[in-house]
Amino acid sequence: MQLNTRVKKYPVRQLAILAVLSALGALTSVLVGYAGQAVSSLAILPFAAPQLLSGLHIFWLVLACVLVRTHGSATIVSSIKGLIETVLSSHLGPIVFAVSVAEGAVADLAFAALSRKRNWAIYLAGGLSSASNLVIIQFFFWPAISSVVYILAYSAAFMSGLIFSGYLTMKVMRVLPETFQTVEG
Repeated sequence: MQLNTRVKKYPVRQLAILAVLSALGALTSVLVGYAGQAVSSLAILPFAAPQLLSGLHIFWLVLACVLVRTHGSATIVSSIKGLIETVLSSHLGPIVFAVSVAEGAVADLAFAALSRKRNWAIYLAGGLSSASNLVIIQFFFWPAISSVVYILAYSAAFMSGLIFSGYLTMKVMRVLPETFQTVEG
């Protein structure tokens, strides 16, 4: 008896792109996380201010979705990115893995629901994914804060995702040569 299992095989080129984006994302995310902590110490609203940089964490996930047009690419990148960030002593500690996986899953869900070829879908996926990190952070670190602070933090994260992941991804895609714009499986 033979089991009928379907395993999605990623070509080597796709795996290489996912690995490179994971590593770059982890390295920059550790630095951005500590920069966010520095911004929070100077800001009037210490909980919302670091979210102004949260889109920089998502850029690598959105770029993975656009470059490797395979469902789950953002979740793969975010999982590896989260593991590397944990090893590199992220400011969130081991919780960073859960935050990263949530961001990747939301980006993949957004791209599954929307067309990857539309510019507004790239912006929206970046904004939603960026705001999703606050669900985990809110659960572990901010159990009882004012609703106004929550609204400001989610708004700042969404706008950061629109700008830093959506807009930046669009600019990078315009710079890349036509042959490297998509990696089809």
